Amino acid sequence: MMDLTEPVLLTPEGLEKLKRDLETALQRRTEAGERLKEAFQPGDIEDNPEYEQAKEEVGLLDGRIYELQEMIGRAQIIRDTHSSVAAPGSTIEVVDLDGESETYHLVGAVESDPSAGRISVDSPVGRALVGHKKGDRVTVSVPSGTLTLTIKAVK
Repeated sequence: MMDLTEPVLLTPEGLEKLKRDLETALQRRTEAGERLKEAFQPGDIEDNPEYEQAKEEVGLLDGRIYELQEMIGRAQIIRDTHSSVAAPGSTIEVVDLDGESETYHLVGAVESDPSAGRISVDSPVGRALVGHKKGDRVTVSVPSGTLTLTIKAVK
């Protein structure tokens, strides 16, 4: 369940993506509403799978539209900080104890995509990095154990 009072941290690109998603959902909702009208046959609702399917799709789309409108309404834009301290919007280069290097871009939870190096500031690693600078060593508890990272750069 999303907290309707917390700001939604988004990059400018993330906000644009949510707006595009909302536009698509609104268009699909209009189409589903038309299918719902077409499938409605008075007295025949009991055995009408097309009607039930359209009704379910309308309900799902209404929920998604509401969620997107809420997130857009509470958006707090993350600007590239160009600071030496890790914060939402920062790109951080780290190295682990094995010498493996990773680059993370700190984003809000909505835009999180760890496989693309975009980690949420609310994730364990993101929380550990925020507020630190080049040269700092952070230790993070992750599902696979403990991770020790040294910050090589904050951009």
